[in-house]
Order: sequence, then C-alpha cells, then structure tokens
Amino acid sequence: MLRIWILLTCLLPLGGCAHYTINPKLDEFSKDTGYRYINLESEADNSESLFVILTFSGGGTRAAALSYGVLEKLRDTPIQWEGKTRRLLDEVDVISSISGGSFTAAYYGLFRDKTFEEFPERFLYRDIEGGLKGLLFNPANWIKLASPNYGRIDLAADYYDRQIFKGKHFSDLLAQGRRPYLMINATDMSVGAQFTFVQESFDLLCSDVAGVPVANAVAASSNFPVAFTPMTLNNYPNGCRYVSPDWVALAHADTALNPSRKYRALLHDSYIGERDTGQGRIKNRPYLHLLDGGVADNIGLRAPMLAMVSNDPQWSIVSKIDRGEIKKLIVITVDARREPDISNDQRASAPGLLRVLSSVSSIPLDNYSLDTVELLRTEFDYRRQVRDSWEACGTLLLRNQCQSSVMPGTGPANTGLYNIYIGFSRVQDPALQQALYQYPTTFVLDKSQVDTLREIGGELLVSDPDFQRLQREL
Repeated sequence: MLRIWILLTCLLPLGGCAHYTINPKLDEFSKDTGYRYINLESEADNSESLFVILTFSGGGTRAAALSYGVLEKLRDTPIQWEGKTRRLLDEVDVISSISGGSFTAAYYGLFRDKTFEEFPERFLYRDIEGGLKGLLFNPANWIKLASPNYGRIDLAADYYDRQIFKGKHFSDLLAQGRRPYLMINATDMSVGAQFTFVQESFDLLCSDVAGVPVANAVAASSNFPVAFTPMTLNNYPNGCRYVSPDWVALAHADTALNPSRKYRALLHDSYIGERDTGQGRIKNRPYLHLLDGGVADNIGLRAPMLAMVSNDPQWSIVSKIDRGEIKKLIVITVDARREPDISNDQRASAPGLLRVLSSVSSIPLDNYSLDTVELLRTEFDYRRQVRDSWEACGTLLLRNQCQSSVMPGTGPANTGLYNIYIGFSRVQDPALQQALYQYPTTFVLDKSQVDTLREIGGELLVSDPDFQRLQREL
C-alpha cells in the first residue's frame, strides 16, 4: 500500500493534464448547415406525409429495453403508404430521448438495422453499472479525476464512446443524411431548461455539434445528479457572427400575449453574450454545465410538443401540417416511469439522505411527465374539434341552401392524429405490472428482465387503440 501511495503521489501532478472533451468552435454561422432536420433527406421508404415521432423516456436499462422492444415491433409491422409496402420503422422521422432511452435512440440512429444484431449484447445484457464502478476503482483513473477539468461524467462518456458507440460523432449522423432526426436531451443546470444536442442549440454557443462524440450527448442525457458530475460545454459567444431567428424579437415584444415564448427568448439571449434586455443586462456564460435530461423533461416529449404548436423551431410540425405536407401524424411515447415508492411511510423515522435525494429527483419529474402526456392529448383533441366544427358549419350552410354563403378557404388541415402511449400503467396483468414497477432504475438488469421489457414494449404497442386504428387505415 505504501508503494501504491508513493506512486500515486508522484503521478498526481499529471492529473492536471486530463480534460473534458471540448466541443469545437463554429467559425461561421449558417442556419442551413450542420446537423438539422432540414439537412436529413427522406429516402424512398420515408415519406414526410406519414410523420412518425418516437419519444423515449429516462429510466436506465429499463427504459432502454422497453424502447428497444417498441423498435422491434415497428420493424416487424408492414404497412402500405402511397402505393408502397414498407416497414413502419422506416417511416420514423424524429426520435427525442432522455437518459436511459438515449442509449437506444443513439444506437439506432447510428447503426440502423445492425441495432437488432448488436445492441442487446453491447448494452442491454451488459453490466454497464459494474463497468463504470470498475473505472472508479482503477488507480489510473484516480489521477484523471484529480484534475479540476475532468469529472466522473467524462469518465463515463469515454467508456460509452469506446464500449458502446464505436467512437462515432454527430458528423457521422450528418454524413448519413437521412432520418430519423435524433434529439438527445440534457438539462442546462443553471437555468433548468432543456438543452438538445442538435445544431440549432449549438448555434447559440457558436459551436459545431458535428465535432461532438455521440457518447457525450448520451452521457449528458443520462447524467444523474450526484452520481455523476455535470458535463461541461464551452460557449463561444459572438464568435461566429450568429444571427438570432426572427421569433426572438417578436417574443420580446409580446410578453403579455405569450409569456412562455418570452421566457424562451430570455434563455436564448443568455447563451449568446452580454446584452441589454430592457430589464437589466444578461452576463456572458462562457461555459454550460449539463445534467440528466430528466431534470427538465423525463419523457422526451417537450421538444416535439413545441414543434407541434409553434412555428419557431426550424422543423416546425404545425407549419408542415398547415402546408398540407403531413397527412398523418403519429406520436409514440415510451414511458418507463415507475410507481411512487411509499415504503418511507411505513415507519415513523425520517427517511435518510439517499432516499430524500431519490424522491426529489424522480417524483416531481414523473408528475411533470404525466402533465406533458395530457398536454399532447389535449392538443390533438383541440385540433380534431376545430376541424369537426368547420365541417359542421359547412354542412349547415348546405342544408339551409345558403347559396350566397360559403366556408372560407379549405379549412383546418384534416390531418390524421395518433397519440400512442406505452407505459406500465397499461399492463393488464396486475402481478406483471407490479413486477415491472419494481425493476430498478440502474444500468444493469437480469437477462430475463430485459427480455420481459422487450416483449412488453411490443405488446403494449400493438394493443394501443390508436395504433390499431393506424394499422387498419394503412
């Protein structure tokens, strides 16, 4: 032991050389280049008129396996659309993911059908948690971790890069030039807002996401507070002649009309350098620190929801619907949420620190996720009601033979809407449901547990009423 400590003491100064992976600076801003939805082409088997969004929640290997089971069933679901037979999986346009679900999303985005050959052994059946703990007990890594610029999250990202994602960067996703568009979500620790690893977000930092390892995005997305250190990104404000989109100025002008949009504009401004907002100056933020994506949205649905109700995002879905480009919109939400743990209430003694941390870092997020699912249902119901009302008014005019009166335009888009929810609450067998709720939120599960989750993911998909309606119509 004395020799080990002498060796470590001699090598400790070298720890200062260890550094987190620095995201590259963007030399020149362009809203038309980089990893964006608009730069991913639709292939012969992917039509924008049938628009499919998948959202994968957090929840460790449990979430990854449930999401993987849904991918398997989509692969095995043949459809006919626009005169062609294809797999429903081939029609997926966007995958928005959080934490454990980001492993499945990223692997499929990078390796496509090879996922079904490789991912179970490379991740699902693997003791990832044991591998990470092994790194912490390696004296060579103690030297790295002694550096103020290298933390446990960087150690995890390097491990994921080597062992899971084969050194791939976002440049590899861009080079493929095809959908689905990956939206791997983390949380900006200082403001509590969602931060997505796409070029539209990195524009604000004057950084190029193409030079970022995909493993770093997944590590940030699954960066559970306390267990890991925050992930650092460099910000290069005003270093690329960035031009703010038009919606930002409009948002500052209509605070009373749309407060949430104004808040997004203030967040936007906080990244791009010091400026006067009329309510004081916003300081530069030369660095960002990212936590688990679940801190802001544990279901991955918030970013797609914004695109469904706003023209602000570059890939606005509501714009595509209004232009008649989308005929059917399918949103499949995969939620590996657990049932609340009430075991603390079986005793009078106050829960310990770890139980308190577990509760405050998970229960509010799960409640927030349920609100987001309900928000999507409400939005779809509203769109149906608006279309039904317009058609009812037209029928009334015809019935009363009001020849001088006609309905204006063509009316709201008659888009098919399918809200498909995959969650343990939909399991009909009470015993199986309780067993699933008890699966731990870790990065290691028994093979039998993984296989059960894969099977349940597929079964819940095909039993969903909206999915059954979609299959009939296709």
